[in-house]
Amino acid sequence: MRIKCNRCGQAATIQSSTQISDEFKQLYCSCTNTLCGHTFVMDLAFSHTLSPSAVDIPPEALEKIRKGASRCEQREMFQVLQAG
Repeated sequence: MRIKCNRCGQAATIQSSTQISDEFKQLYCSCTNTLCGHTFVMDLAFSHTLSPSAVDIPPEALEKIRKGASRCEQREMFQVLQAG
């Protein structure tokens, strides 16, 4: 991830960070342009899932997928998992 200074547009570096929650972190940044010297805080937050994690899939469903469940069957299993 590349951070840019919002004052001069040059690259900035993350000096430290604070984990606020599992899905939110504050990044303490400083501009690399010595003529600017801006220091600032940026927020990094989880937005949404694009593809579910295999960690969240029950073992019996994983076994069905490994044994060759059709795409349609897989889609139905994921819909059930997301619903509840």
